Amino acid sequence: MANMVLPSKYAQALYNAAFESNNLNAVTEELRSIKKIIDTTPKFKQVLYHPGIDKHEKTELVTNVFGEKVTKLSLRLMLLLIEKKRESIFNDICDIFFGKVDELSGLKRITIETAFPLEQQEKAKLIAKLEKAMDKKLTVDTKVNPEILGGIIIRERVKQIDASVIQFLRSMKTNLNSVKADGKVRAPGIKKAAKKPAAKKAVKKTAAVKKPKKAAKKKKQEL
Repeated sequence: MANMVLPSKYAQALYNAAFESNNLNAVTEELRSIKKIIDTTPKFKQVLYHPGIDKHEKTELVTNVFGEKVTKLSLRLMLLLIEKKRESIFNDICDIFFGKVDELSGLKRITIETAFPLEQQEKAKLIAKLEKAMDKKLTVDTKVNPEILGGIIIRERVKQIDASVIQFLRSMKTNLNSVKADGKVRAPGIKKAAKKPAAKKAVKKTAAVKKPKKAAKKKKQEL
């Protein structure tokens, strides 16, 4: 999972500034619009995220597209990310920011990822169980990803519960590899060889005790 420390700092700073200036709703809607434009406009996205394009060109592009349509806070965020060459964390900042806004409203936003589309009844039952477990009213986004094969993945901001089939198979593979590695380490560790020196010492000690007895017999014969 990606490091969310930096995106969290940006999101918190933006949230604080928007809340204090009474622009929280406006900034939230602006970020949603900006995110949607980036995600649905391949050429714009390619230019914005391309590391080889000069930041001055990116600044001019973003200013022309959003400058007069958004608040200073939203525009400042975009320009700051370009200045610091951190455009790639914009989506993460948005997700964390939206999560904070939802929490303020008493909501928790999660994403449910499945290999096949959920039927409406299945989805409703699952959401009801999750709301009871989390003790929160949930806003749920659903995503279909055939690559997970089966099971379910639940994402809540930076947290994730992965109960997918593909994760289960990966865990099995990791465990099997660990068993193989342990076997290679432990195979030479049979301590039979370590006992041999101790046996030799015992023999030597026994021999050393018997020698004086033989010497005593010789003395008796001489007498």
